[in-house]
Amino acid sequence: MNRKGYVFGLLIGAALIVYFLLMKVLGLESNFYLRIFNFVILIAGVYFLLKNQIKDSKQSVTYFEGLGLGLKATITSVLVFVAFLAVYVNFFDPGFIKVLENSEIWGSDIKLSQAAIGIFIEGMASAIVISFAWMQYFKKYTVAPNASVEAKS
Repeated sequence: MNRKGYVFGLLIGAALIVYFLLMKVLGLESNFYLRIFNFVILIAGVYFLLKNQIKDSKQSVTYFEGLGLGLKATITSVLVFVAFLAVYVNFFDPGFIKVLENSEIWGSDIKLSQAAIGIFIEGMASAIVISFAWMQYFKKYTVAPNASVEAKS
């Protein structure tokens, strides 16, 4: 079983956490537009995962294997970040929910579970878009599942 998707997912999740903590230390956690960089972190993580998988593969990677690998990594990273956020809000900064409420996306009087579900859905949408987009780029390095490698005369 290929665990590379999970490993890269954990690394991407760790990068998202480090970025979040950096924004907190700099006092920028309330700037909604800086969350766009989370998307950039996911894009870079999936790119390096797929590039690494294609390079290290002893045989060609199919389009759907690459797509699944990108989804696996992104879903893992989003779950790691949501779990971190739950711990962070419950034990370190319960007032962070107010920051989410003030971003005008979540509405007022939200609960941690609602924020976690929203972040998870946002992450899943990102996973699909990012994985699909990168596989459009990397498909030139993949083969169809039933394609013959031998040249026909």
